Amino acid sequence: MTTKAITYDHRKIHRDIYRMKSGPVSVRKVPAMKFIAQKMNTAYRMDWAGRPEPIDEEWLVWKVVNQLKNITKNTLNYKFTLMPHEILWHEKNEGRSITTQMMQVPDCITQEMFETAQDHVAKNLKKELPPMKLLTTELVLCVQKLHIGHYHETAKTLEEVMSFAQDKGYQLKNNHKEIYLTPAMKCHDPVTWKTVVSAEIIN
Repeated sequence: MTTKAITYDHRKIHRDIYRMKSGPVSVRKVPAMKFIAQKMNTAYRMDWAGRPEPIDEEWLVWKVVNQLKNITKNTLNYKFTLMPHEILWHEKNEGRSITTQMMQVPDCITQEMFETAQDHVAKNLKKELPPMKLLTTELVLCVQKLHIGHYHETAKTLEEVMSFAQDKGYQLKNNHKEIYLTPAMKCHDPVTWKTVVSAEIIN
């Protein structure tokens, strides 16, 4: 008798981050995790449901992660769900932004799996993919708050995060991360969209 594989939802595994509740700004411990990341220098379309959409470059990390889902299912009997899109905002200049777009993946993902997944996507699309990396982050402390509403208004929440850090004497990195928890579907009213706004504390 074949045992049905469990589908792992990392939103539940990392509940404090990906199922964050509304409330005041707080300091949270963010565990070490793996991501597929794609660096961009692009303008963003900000009227797309659920997350900003890059205009000048194509966001293809999700296609690579979909291939990784097939690889882990077939080789490890490990099924997992796609995680939310995350953007690390580095700097803005004349309507363009330098960013790193990311998606969290299970710890079992290896460099070999990542390269195989990239090859599959490139073959299917019949073109060379933009540079991507398999990243492993360290455990860090972050100042975070859940923003509810349209993501083009997250600057207000970021100001709260920065003000909280200043009052507590924390020094933050110059970039900040936004995690777009709401699926990109037009049926979701923008007033209900949820975005985690996070800035890493420098030790």
